Amino acid sequence: MPIKLAPNVLLQEVADEMVILNPADGQYYGLNEVGARIVQLLQEGKDIPSLKRCLLNEFDVEPDRLERDIHALIEDLRRHALIQNTA
Repeated sequence: MPIKLAPNVLLQEVADEMVILNPADGQYYGLNEVGARIVQLLQEGKDIPSLKRCLLNEFDVEPDRLERDIHALIEDLRRHALIQNTA
């Protein structure tokens, strides 16, 4: 199921990280390079399996660890109401 940022959320790249602002609570959330790339791929409409394939080609990481990290980040973003399902 495709996932995108919630409509009220602002996204900005700053130096080597990405910052997400949730205007509803005024909180900023920083993402490292891999987290930022995950969010970029989600914004492009990638589903989790294709997102994982892209990241495995771009970063030197074990597939199992990458899958855990992707799901952990998505759950964290969902918990803070920063993403939503698009379908």
